[in-house]
Amino acid sequence: MEQSVVAARNSLFMCLAALFVPFSTAAPAADLAKIDCSIAKEPAYKSKAPKYCLLLFGPEARDRVWLVLDGDTLYVDRNGNGDLTEPGEKVAAKVNKSRDLAEFGYTFEVGDLTLGGKVHKALTVTFPPLTLYASNPSIANFVPFQAALKADPKAVAATLTIDVESARLKGGGIGGRLSYLAGFYDESGVLQFADRPADAPIVYLDGPLQVTFYDRRPTLRLARGNDIVLMVGTPGHGPGTFAMLAYEGTIPESVYPNIEIAFPASQKDGAPVKERYELKERC
Repeated sequence: MEQSVVAARNSLFMCLAALFVPFSTAAPAADLAKIDCSIAKEPAYKSKAPKYCLLLFGPEARDRVWLVLDGDTLYVDRNGNGDLTEPGEKVAAKVNKSRDLAEFGYTFEVGDLTLGGKVHKALTVTFPPLTLYASNPSIANFVPFQAALKADPKAVAATLTIDVESARLKGGGIGGRLSYLAGFYDESGVLQFADRPADAPIVYLDGPLQVTFYDRRPTLRLARGNDIVLMVGTPGHGPGTFAMLAYEGTIPESVYPNIEIAFPASQKDGAPVKERYELKERC
């Protein structure tokens, strides 16, 4: 059986799949379901239905940043103090006259976040309409995508990228930071901001790492080529919140993941045949 690692999620973000974690993440994962989702102070929103998302940073999830989408404005708690009314925390959507907003959605180039003595760089948040991907078979056939689009034909997803300063790891991002991508979907569903803070999706950055399947679990077929695609990152709370870590500059080129596959028994009542494979191809 041929095994390869091929990354292609969508036309906006490609080749960010990570391969293996050759180090220990000693800190236990925070219980994200118990995170305090209160906001100290909010502005007077111009829309009737602002949408909420929470970012957590660091192994112990001590630093947090609220994102609130208010029409063509994104409020960002840049210093993590819970006050969204401070200067510089109101970000206008990027204007691109060559692109139809109804088709491509809003993009916000947020820039820096300063939290706990660290500076995280180049936060960008986009809100593509789900209809943008409806003609892509690999996405359109994904059951959570179908459910989200059926629930709201005008539904908007979310995607964010950021270079995170870490005290424990180095990466290939700005100044050796870790480059992350979250959204617009993962195996659990589509990343969408919530109607209220208590229901907000939580994206966890620079948290305990794990290896999981990229996109969704593959269906393997005997006597046919099969792709096994893995990624490294940190799961969040809610659909689409897995924060995927770019491997360049973090994971040594000489380190590869191994998988074990149990094949059906060749004879009735026989034991499954188990084989191990080392995945060496990177996107």
